[in-house]
Amino acid sequence: MRTTILKSVSSLSRNYKRQYGWRPVEPMDPGIKVTILHNGVKVATERVESPLACVTLSVAVGSRYETKCTNGLTHFIEHMAFKGFRSMSKDKFEKDVAQMGAKMTVQTSREMQVFSVVLPSELSTAAVDKLSKIICDLEFSDHELCQEKRNICLELNDSDANPKQLVFDYLHATAFQGTPLAQRVIGTSENLDNFDTVMIDNFMTDQYQPYRIVLATSGRVSHDKIMQYVEPRFGCIIPQPCREAEPGPTRYSGSSVVYRDDSMPFCYAAIAFEAPGYFSPQYLSMLILTHIVGSWDKSQSRGDNHAPLVAREVSLANMCERYETFYIPYRDVGLWGVYFVADKWRLDEVVSFIQEQWLQLCTTLYYTEHERGLNALRLMLLRQHESVVSSAHDIGKQMLYTSGRKSVEHQLESLCNIKLQDIRNLASQILYDKCPAVAVVGPSETMPVYNRIRGGQWWLRV
Repeated sequence: MRTTILKSVSSLSRNYKRQYGWRPVEPMDPGIKVTILHNGVKVATERVESPLACVTLSVAVGSRYETKCTNGLTHFIEHMAFKGFRSMSKDKFEKDVAQMGAKMTVQTSREMQVFSVVLPSELSTAAVDKLSKIICDLEFSDHELCQEKRNICLELNDSDANPKQLVFDYLHATAFQGTPLAQRVIGTSENLDNFDTVMIDNFMTDQYQPYRIVLATSGRVSHDKIMQYVEPRFGCIIPQPCREAEPGPTRYSGSSVVYRDDSMPFCYAAIAFEAPGYFSPQYLSMLILTHIVGSWDKSQSRGDNHAPLVAREVSLANMCERYETFYIPYRDVGLWGVYFVADKWRLDEVVSFIQEQWLQLCTTLYYTEHERGLNALRLMLLRQHESVVSSAHDIGKQMLYTSGRKSVEHQLESLCNIKLQDIRNLASQILYDKCPAVAVVGPSETMPVYNRIRGGQWWLRV
């Protein structure tokens, strides 16, 4: 049964309510209960008969909310999250987590940071206490600061040695140049040297506002019992609407960036286009389009038995090492395209073939391909409910973006309304005569120049 409780919302400023809207989406998933504290913290619980429970703390922070000087600070806080608190030492914290049999993780992206705890269901309230300390009681000792700076320096080196990660960092940098979305999550070594206790405290005060926090649980958990622990720990956080952080402007730029390194055995490249974001009514259609093109790599068997047409062709022609279609949605914008790894002498061939397949998406997409994309998306949506971990993460994300969680039945019903022509129209909308963003790392001698790739989108006449 769905329960939504709003406490003292009328005491918030009009601008505060307008920007962070409190009305849950409809239809709400009847399997969850939602409470919004007086300061704006959202709490959502899903009761599932499982011996394990997952408790997540999702916060709307990340590199998109950072300035040029603070870029990388959210990722640095990720490293400091479990290093000790004012009321509890690091050793005591680690001992308590071990005694609970819990596993704690944290992930940071450009728009979101998620702290997660998986533990026995009967101990789920203890996870609430530990997560609250990360927001309200974090301590930054000089020793731990220096140690984590060294660790992040090593991580920066590993990141620069990872071609795929480098390609997608370059892709964001060129597609959203001049905007916060272009910044790397990990930040820069120059900024890392300047991080100190004062900067981190001020940043957390500005960014980790209660109305940007969602606590979500999935498992054999009582909503009322969770609230008994949440209210005294998260309800004390004072909101400061006057210090609201804006996500920054959104500006897509069709452009390219090439990092040529002839010593690498393969070339890594991504071609992407501006796409609708998470809030768009075309979000599900974008996912269908992604599943239609699909992915493939050489570890799969060769032949013409692959479902996606692109996979069959590249497999038979031994055209590349791998390819994958990606859709990266943010609040108000997204990137859709193809990432591939290929031999340095076949880049022109791969790009031409990919553009030919995009032509088919716009003009001659078959009914069977559309149905296969629908079925693959149905499977993906159902998998978000298959475990307490995936379900808790999905609840946190949807609550953070939309103040609610749509039921899986409603999502499956929405898929039935997406017709073949809708997918063709969407493909034409994002691909036909559009400027791509291109990022290339490796031996790029035979990679077509940008103007030729751009011209390849023009002949996609419909």
